[in-house]
Amino acid sequence: MTVDGELNGMGTAIAPESLAGAVRYAHAVAGVPVLVTEHGIQTSDDAQRAAFVPAAVHGLAAEIGAGTPVLGYCHWTLMDNFEWIFGYGAQLGLYEVDRETFQRRPKPSAKAYADVVRGYRGTPAAGTT
Repeated sequence: MTVDGELNGMGTAIAPESLAGAVRYAHAVAGVPVLVTEHGIQTSDDAQRAAFVPAAVHGLAAEIGAGTPVLGYCHWTLMDNFEWIFGYGAQLGLYEVDRETFQRRPKPSAKAYADVVRGYRGTPAAGTT
C-alpha cells in the first residue's frame, strides 16, 4: 500500500483532519461522548507539529460544532519520551528533553498548542451544556 502526501516519522500520512473523522466514527459506533486521550504527530520537524496540532484542534472544534459530543482533548505527549518500538528517537512531545541533564525546553509547537487551546477557552464541549 502506498500513502500519498507527507509522512510522519512513523511512516503514516500527516492528516490533521483524521482526528475529527476518528471522533465522529467513535461516537457513531459507541453512541457515547468521546474523550480524546492521546493525539499527536511523530516528527523531528517541529514546524510540522506546530502546523498539525492547531489544524487538528480546529477540525475537532468543527466536529463538535456539528454535534458530535466531545468531553475533551489531550495532546500526546508533553515531552519526548521512550516509545517501545522507536526508543528515544521518536519525537512526539511539545517539549524536548536533554537526556544528559534532563532539562526540558518547550518547542515552538508548545506555543502553537497553547495558543489554539487558549482560543477555545470557555467554549463548552458539545453534549456538556
